[in-house]
Amino acid sequence: MQEAKEFRGIPWQHSIFQQEKLIDNILYHQRVAYATVIHSSEAYVCGAIALAQSIIQKNSTRDLVLLHDSSLSPQSLVGLRSAGWKTKLIQPIRSPFARKNSYNEWNYSKLRLWQLTDYDKVIFIDADLIVLRNIDKFFAYPQLSAAPNDGVLFNSGIMVIEPSTCLFEEMMSKRDKLFSYNGGDQGFLNEVFTWWHRLPTRLNYLKIFKEQGNPDHEIQKGPYTIHFLGLKPWACYRDYDCNWDMVDRHVFASDSAHRSWWRVYDAMPRKLQKYCGLTKHMDARIRKWRGKAKNANLPDGHWKINVKDPRQNHLNK
Repeated sequence: MQEAKEFRGIPWQHSIFQQEKLIDNILYHQRVAYATVIHSSEAYVCGAIALAQSIIQKNSTRDLVLLHDSSLSPQSLVGLRSAGWKTKLIQPIRSPFARKNSYNEWNYSKLRLWQLTDYDKVIFIDADLIVLRNIDKFFAYPQLSAAPNDGVLFNSGIMVIEPSTCLFEEMMSKRDKLFSYNGGDQGFLNEVFTWWHRLPTRLNYLKIFKEQGNPDHEIQKGPYTIHFLGLKPWACYRDYDCNWDMVDRHVFASDSAHRSWWRVYDAMPRKLQKYCGLTKHMDARIRKWRGKAKNANLPDGHWKINVKDPRQNHLNK
């Protein structure tokens, strides 16, 4: 792991004007894109739409590329394209060390990013993030750049990569040989890229609160993105973060982060908002855990909130 202190001979601590001039020059000569991947189900369609809209709302005009398998319906693809994504159908790649039917069983599909050889650089972003500030300047970072998951490993939720057919084929040849500590792409990629470049943690702000002294789990000032760990905002009522309803998910609960996601939603065209509706199953799960929180008299008291989310009155099948 190394922290990038200079790029092409110009220190990163140089004046902001010089940095921006260098970055503009680099990007002018490069083909770049943001990308995300959806596989196995349609659970992240709403998240991907919000991600695209958050990038556009922060005045980026870079290409948006979404890789997907055959699990997406034609209707979902219409919504994703309307949100700004160029969609590409892929064959999913099974994670050899994942348990059958686990959440990360097909996460090695992310390796398909290296086949996007129409581009020199790609910033991959998981579909459960939103962008709060323009992040185009990070295209200037080299492969593989990512924010730390801890002191040694990186989190693969946001990565700067350089597509290469040769590298893709090499990784495919190693996927059964390199052990993944978590059974998914993150463990595998940390084995492949043992020498990686450190992005600021604010670029991949993980919504997890383990420290003391912040009982309401307020988001710190200045993050470029929010990475929504735990239950996703679109799977909760908009009134509050439903991670509060489960004791073992309190570390992921933050009403301030929740509000940030819904601000992106509110700024979307209405034709896109319909892709973020609640199903009867989702609504039943929320009500079930609100009831459990009430019966347990959880002290945070979110279960007492009078829910006004209009989606509860227009449930999808």
